[in-house]
Amino acid sequence: MKKFLVLALAVGLIGLAFSAAGCKKKEAAPTIEELEEAKLEAEQTAEEAAAAAEAAAKLKPPPAKINEDVYVEITARSVLIREKYKDDLPQAEKEVEAVYEKFGLTFTEYKEFEKKLTPQRLGELQRKISDFMQKILSEYR
Repeated sequence: MKKFLVLALAVGLIGLAFSAAGCKKKEAAPTIEELEEAKLEAEQTAEEAAAAAEAAAKLKPPPAKINEDVYVEITARSVLIREKYKDDLPQAEKEVEAVYEKFGLTFTEYKEFEKKLTPQRLGELQRKISDFMQKILSEYR
């Protein structure tokens, strides 16, 4: 019986040791300093995010600026360049690309603008293109 009592006591002490390790003291409510620190960290994170967004916005190229006047000039110059270099098509394409670059546009942006034009407006612009071609014809002779 003495062995049984010692064995029971040993098992009980071991059980107490393991159960005591699992018990933790409940944390008290956060202090004012902890709340202020958390608020400050949140503000800093928000400022960093805003700065990152601003930097990303600066890296984006500005949207293409094409209007009817630019469309008229690009179209007129492209026609005259292709006419001038009709025997040297690679050179003509280089010259036309230079015109697009001058205005900071791509051929795709040019075509998208052209698709948005109504047939009536496109007809009016064709007249302006012809007039502008007559005006700058001497540059391409």
